[in-house]
Amino acid sequence: MAGHREAILDFIHRFPGRDDDEISAALRIRPRQTINQTCRALAKSGQIVRKPGQHGKICNFPKLPVDRRDPIAPQANPAVDRSRSAHTGASPTDDWFWEGNVIEAVGSFLESDGWVIHSKANTLIKERGIDLDAQRGSLRILVEAKGYPSKAYRDPRKAGQVKPTNPTLQAGHWFAHALLKVVQLRSTEQHAVPVIALPDFPRYRSLYGGIQPALVLLGIAVMFVDEGGTVEFLDFPSSK
Repeated sequence: MAGHREAILDFIHRFPGRDDDEISAALRIRPRQTINQTCRALAKSGQIVRKPGQHGKICNFPKLPVDRRDPIAPQANPAVDRSRSAHTGASPTDDWFWEGNVIEAVGSFLESDGWVIHSKANTLIKERGIDLDAQRGSLRILVEAKGYPSKAYRDPRKAGQVKPTNPTLQAGHWFAHALLKVVQLRSTEQHAVPVIALPDFPRYRSLYGGIQPALVLLGIAVMFVDEGGTVEFLDFPSSK
């Protein structure tokens, strides 16, 4: 992994703005999840920056030193930057539990397990529809993903302000929305397996545990994604 880390970092410095898929193909590193995990670790350690590219996908850029920044760009306020970093992060995509990162981790996991991805929603532009549609042989799954609510606003104008809604309560609402969506898919797409994909938080684990027998009866599977991008696939009806 250390060798991959150096190779990936070198590639990003030579070819800035490439997404995880492009890096995986160029360096022939498989599974793609290895690239995703390594790039997120590099971003967390401040060695690179991950942000949306022209087509909405998360791309990787080298971290420029202070003297190479755009001289006409507005100068940052250190106090505001510290507050924003502590409470909100530079952008929603910095949070491992952001919905888009959950979808990316699930996609990488499925590809490494032999699934073909038919479609994957672009969360950054709030693309509607099924978050991820994948197939392996005769088995097809339709994934509805949710992130986890942050405690503070990400809007720079509200930097440092705590949201009035408790994240635990809001997570319950998000879980309910995901459950409604997959139950609807169970009715309209009877030849596919509906799946709820969630970041691995105790609140979601508790909500899942409370209805797990019902999910099994309905033929609905669940995926939990942890901070490292590892995916746990539960209740998958392999006999279907």
